[in-house]
Amino acid sequence: MQDSKRMLTRSLAALIALTPLTFAQSKQDDLRARYEQKLEHEFIEHGGWITDFDQARAKAKAEDKAIFVYFSRSYAP
Repeated sequence: MQDSKRMLTRSLAALIALTPLTFAQSKQDDLRARYEQKLEHEFIEHGGWITDFDQARAKAKAEDKAIFVYFSRSYAP
């Protein structure tokens, strides 16, 4: 009986420990989907924006220009 309680306690502890990881991954997946949806808007698609920082930095360096960066959390809760 004691072994059964110990096993149940360990199983519940493992489940509780892993739950935040599952939730965090689910949340990240949701945020990624919202981000991808945001990138499909017309003002992004046809605005000539570069959404990759490394690519923007290389182009700015080649053209000796500054980088305008716009940060938004509109896709995040």
